[in-house]
Amino acid sequence: MAEPTATTAVTFGAVLSLLPIVNGNALLGAVFGAALFATTRKDLKPLQRLVTMLLATGIGYLLSPEVTARSFISNDATAGMIASIFSLPIILKIIVWVDQSSLSDILNKIFRGGGSS
Repeated sequence: MAEPTATTAVTFGAVLSLLPIVNGNALLGAVFGAALFATTRKDLKPLQRLVTMLLATGIGYLLSPEVTARSFISNDATAGMIASIFSLPIILKIIVWVDQSSLSDILNKIFRGGGSS
């Protein structure tokens, strides 16, 4: 049986790709890259899995034109998938850091550049 978050994300991506201003290939590739990672990682909580998928899909979609322009990849779907897969370790690192830090540490790090982490 498929993961509920993966099924929801693929359905949401398919519906969004019907809009005329959305690049459907890049969105579909980004969703597939995020779903591939989310279904293989079993140690994530459901909320972390959903946040990771949404962030990776957004980053993959936004970076797919850059990947296409700066590499030998000419397909938007492949560029979106690669961008979302490579953004996931950074997203997971940030999620773990936010989960382990207090609000004052996060605000100090963002606004003052200091604080303990």
